[in-house]
Amino acid sequence: MNIYEMVKQLKGLQQGFEEVKETLRSRKEVIERDGVLIVFNGLGEILDIDLKDESLKEDWGRLKTSLMDLINEAQSRAKDIAKEELSRKFGGILGGLGFGV
Repeated sequence: MNIYEMVKQLKGLQQGFEEVKETLRSRKEVIERDGVLIVFNGLGEILDIDLKDESLKEDWGRLKTSLMDLINEAQSRAKDIAKEELSRKFGGILGGLGFGV
């Protein structure tokens, strides 16, 4: 296989990864437990948090946005850590090809 064919295959893989990423981003899932409902996508991003238990709703309006932001920031930091470890392990080869975590 020549270098042109390898680059072509890598570009196809990269496009495939991006398509899967978009599919995961658009997929919505719901978990409900103990009166708390969380809506998230296939990438693990929190899209909404709601309380079904009226007794939990007292301060909910104030806390909801902060809680969602903190969860999403934690997930973003975890992804950054994973990218860093992959880069350390593979010398940046995967990231350089656009196959980020």
